[in-house]
Amino acid sequence: MNDEERAAKRRAAAKSYMRLSGIGFQMAAIIGLGAYGGWWADQHTGWKFPLLTLVGSLGGVAIALYILLKETRVR
Repeated sequence: MNDEERAAKRRAAAKSYMRLSGIGFQMAAIIGLGAYGGWWADQHTGWKFPLLTLVGSLGGVAIALYILLKETRVR
């Protein structure tokens, strides 16, 4: 393997890392917004059990996992 091929491999790896570098922050933001939205809705319902917070949190997790799988799909 010559230097040009090694450099091309390094560029491809760097491109892949750059594409996925922000996925953790994106997932945290989606889950956080879902939990906050559920908490906000629970504050306005007056229910004792935080059902909407749970639904919002789990919905955020589901959306974040969908985006993660979509972004990491082999192309």
